[in-house]
Amino acid sequence: MFRDDDFTLEARDDGIYLSTKVDDFKENELYSFLKKYDIVRYDFKALRKFLKDKETCKICARSDSLEKEARIKVSFDTEKMTAFVEIEKPFFTKRWPEADDVERVLNANNVKVGIDRQAIESLLAMRLSGQPVAVAFGTPPVEGKNARIELIKDPDRPFDVRDDEKIDFWSRSTIVTVHPGQEIAVKHPLVNGKNGVDVTGAIVKSMPVHNVDFSFGDGLKRDEANPLLLIATAEGQLKNDRGRLLVLPELDIHRDIDFAVGSIDFTGAVKITGAVRDGFHVTAQGNITVIGPVEGADIDSQGVIVIQGGVRAMGHGTVRANGDISLSFGDQATIRSGGNILVKNAILHSHLYAGAAVIAPQITGGRVEAGLEVSCHILGTEMGTRTEVIVGLPPEQLEKRKIFTVEIKRCEENLERLEPNMRLLKKIEAAGQLDDKKRAMMMELTKAKFQLQAAKSEMMRELDELESQIAKVKDKGIVRVRDTCYPGTVITVRGLNYIVHEVCKYTAFVADDEKRAIVLVPYDYMSGRIGG
Repeated sequence: MFRDDDFTLEARDDGIYLSTKVDDFKENELYSFLKKYDIVRYDFKALRKFLKDKETCKICARSDSLEKEARIKVSFDTEKMTAFVEIEKPFFTKRWPEADDVERVLNANNVKVGIDRQAIESLLAMRLSGQPVAVAFGTPPVEGKNARIELIKDPDRPFDVRDDEKIDFWSRSTIVTVHPGQEIAVKHPLVNGKNGVDVTGAIVKSMPVHNVDFSFGDGLKRDEANPLLLIATAEGQLKNDRGRLLVLPELDIHRDIDFAVGSIDFTGAVKITGAVRDGFHVTAQGNITVIGPVEGADIDSQGVIVIQGGVRAMGHGTVRANGDISLSFGDQATIRSGGNILVKNAILHSHLYAGAAVIAPQITGGRVEAGLEVSCHILGTEMGTRTEVIVGLPPEQLEKRKIFTVEIKRCEENLERLEPNMRLLKKIEAAGQLDDKKRAMMMELTKAKFQLQAAKSEMMRELDELESQIAKVKDKGIVRVRDTCYPGTVITVRGLNYIVHEVCKYTAFVADDEKRAIVLVPYDYMSGRIGG
């Protein structure tokens, strides 16, 4: 029997019969089917009748030329890991193939390994035809495993919050910091694969496995007991630098300081790519760099501070540094520097305190104090907005001197009050009339005297150092206005005041010790020497 999707040929004793299970087919499809099986002589009338009523009919007599042997066809899957045998059943009288026949055909098609004799025998016993059956199987490769790094501490992890967890959003941070001895990562080594073989005997290679670089940067080392374990050797921020772990003494924060990050307290330097939002603080012993703007936040550094986005504080928060402070602009901000304050654009209605100099293109409103110099292009406004500028003595040093002076005087006054009581008690003691109560009082007064003398001595030492520092700048101080200084500006140089009543251009303001007054000189007066 021969069968396609639409037609079936069946050899019976009295002839060849044609049948179909479909009603919709084309005449040329039927002729192609008959030609495929070498039936070229047929009863034309019977065939026309078949085309009309689709009923099984005898189309030709039996013929030796139509008696065909069984056909064994071999096919493969795309990777030749499986060989299939499909048997086209013999035509009527021809015999079914045996297992040896199938194996010979397999060998002729280069199938050399993995032949399943039982599968062949089962196929033949069931007389399956017209469908491929798997009879030979290759050995697939065993794939290996790439090496991988498991992060015990993931520098890029988000923090997880339980539904029932209470969170302090002001202090909780996504910054991953580590401590010496802390386990950071472990390496899982690669596992090599094993090659396979297809049914033709060809080697099928397993996929190559790859190692991973387990190198690391500063602040990390391999554990002595387990070289595949990485531990921290320093305190700092854990960073993933293009797949290479390291511990940075600098915090590198690539987002805003807000509720998602929390406030920052760090022993090293801090770099913030985003903004510092209102109400948060950033404290560092090292330098602080902020790429974005600073709102009403507290920024405090033992080093220098750079704020590229400027400070818009709305009257609260303070930017403070022992060293220089650089910023784009300041608006209603309070800024304190032990060195220089360098402004790229304008200072508006802000309070600035610099131990050395304040340099800005425009200063409008507020109060600016500097130990040596204030330099700008525009000072004040056409509207006469009150703008105060004070130079000549560092404001921080003046404040300290004032405090020390008051405290020293208080100590001296307290010592003066102690002296009469001490003298009286010593007279009583000399007369032999000092009882236990008076003795205890004398001991307390003596102890208080020593404490006051020690405190006074320490403050006087610090005051002497402070006076020495003040002496270095006592004859210095200048306010430079390159373009325009507007009325309404009040300038103080080394304690001498000057109120600007008329527009001044290309002007510097300096103190004349002989006249005990501020005088106006050209902008470039003693340029480069004031801060020397």
